[in-house]
Amino acid sequence: MAPRPTTPRSATDPHEGQEIATAGAPPQVADAAVIMLHGRGSKARHVLTLVDEFLHRGVMYLAPQAAGSSWYPAPAASPIERNEPWLTSALGRVSAALDIATDTGVPPERVVFFGFSQGACLAAEFALRNPRRYGGLVALSGSLLGPDLGSRPAGDDGNGDHDNHGSDADLGGTPVFFGSGRDDPRVETDRVEASARVFAELGADATSRLYEGLGHAINDDEIRVIDSFIERLD
Repeated sequence: MAPRPTTPRSATDPHEGQEIATAGAPPQVADAAVIMLHGRGSKARHVLTLVDEFLHRGVMYLAPQAAGSSWYPAPAASPIERNEPWLTSALGRVSAALDIATDTGVPPERVVFFGFSQGACLAAEFALRNPRRYGGLVALSGSLLGPDLGSRPAGDDGNGDHDNHGSDADLGGTPVFFGSGRDDPRVETDRVEASARVFAELGADATSRLYEGLGHAINDDEIRVIDSFIERLD
């Protein structure tokens, strides 16, 4: 059974104060950044071990840690409110990582978001709720959250409200990739493909790819996709 969140430090902000681990270029020389979001039961420092697969000069890697190694408690297809306040708190940690990048002079259009499993869902949610041109989004073995993926305008929080963006906000051509195994026991393939369509409809350059026999894992082709997204920033 997957681990559930531990008793939160704050009832309203359960991920408050969690570490944001770093690797790669030091802030003073970084000119691009990758925000890496781990899956349920994993850790920030574990997802950073992937950096060796796509290490680029001048790139800073930022990996927020979830409290109890879980970003939110309920399945991805659950009503959004079932994952509160964990989800809002998790989105706050992603925003904090983005702030670290921008404070060092790396603009959002040179920031790539990468997430696996729960981290993929979180990365996708953040980009949808905060629409603008980013360096890219790679969501592996995950999807957008909520029961109805066909009616999520940019800036929408899943409850019919908008996070400081109008309904005409879009992703400005942001490269977006959703990848998953056809046999993944934790992710429904139709949700993966539907998530990519949502982003495409909102102005992203979005694609999805389903792999035979992958299960709930990452393969070499997906690593090459991540590498290519970072390489575009060179």
